[in-house]
Amino acid sequence: MIFVLVALLLVFNASDWYAAQVLLPRYCQQPELALQRLAAVVATSSTVGEAARRDHMIAAKLAFLVPRAADEAQDVYLARVRDQLEQLCR
Repeated sequence: MIFVLVALLLVFNASDWYAAQVLLPRYCQQPELALQRLAAVVATSSTVGEAARRDHMIAAKLAFLVPRAADEAQDVYLARVRDQLEQLCR
């Protein structure tokens, strides 16, 4: 049982490190474009067509890496994501 708990903790820590060191820095190349895509995904609840699938997936990954709080307003959330990207991309 202890081995399983230790393995789970290692997996969670490794995934946090990978997200912070590898995945999020990818958004530093074009942070404004990523934020525009995220704003479009957060603002709409419609389904995605074939043409916009890649944009939607990129924004969804960013939303997964920086989750929105349950009671957080959209503009506050986008500002928080922007601040996080600016800190990361320095």
